Amino acid sequence: MLTPAPLSLRLARMRERTYDTDEGEVLLTRDVSADLLSSLDMEEGLGVFFHYRYEDAHKTRDVLSAVSRRGNDMICCAIMEHRLLGYLTVVEPGEGTRWADIGRSLSELAGTESAPLLFELGSIEISAPWRSKGLARELMRFTFDDPLFEQRIVFSRELSWHWDLKSSDQSVYAYRSMLHRLFESAGFRLCETDDEEIGYAGENMFMTRVGARVPAEVAFAFYRSLCRSEPRGWGWG
Repeated sequence: MLTPAPLSLRLARMRERTYDTDEGEVLLTRDVSADLLSSLDMEEGLGVFFHYRYEDAHKTRDVLSAVSRRGNDMICCAIMEHRLLGYLTVVEPGEGTRWADIGRSLSELAGTESAPLLFELGSIEISAPWRSKGLARELMRFTFDDPLFEQRIVFSRELSWHWDLKSSDQSVYAYRSMLHRLFESAGFRLCETDDEEIGYAGENMFMTRVGARVPAEVAFAFYRSLCRSEPRGWGWG
């Protein structure tokens, strides 16, 4: 069973950090409220799910505001003055999905039914003018420096049809390698899974981060759940 984090870790949970860039100081902040989001201007080139149309920027803001209102979900933002430069969301797996069922089983095993243990990295996005400045790496590290994540498991399903390959001017596998390095910088590791969306394209990848304080039996059960059946060699029935 998980035990409360030591007082030193709870005190270390800083809500804000600054990141110095050539363009000025960027504020990284976690647990962003819907009120703060509504007051921010959307920087150019945010909104991958709405094809980066500036006239649809409010739709991205509405999605982020909805995340900020859900009790166990988290959104971390990169802000300069009144502008949203980038964001990262960590959410509970969608209800009715395989991952939600796995999350419930893990919470039962850990004795934390009232506190979810399994989360999904929902999205990470940096505005077009701020890419290649190290901001995504800083936002990832800041998010997962939160001691709460040492007692959680987070997974990310990286699907190539969500990647902005056009503006990156990279091949799909070069982009994949870049994302792999980004996720590794925050403690994620590449894992095999039989998730159907991951298997749809060879460049897709499944990344996981298991907190240092997750009980070994819970971590083992999670890894066992990534594939529904164990591979069998020649001669097995």
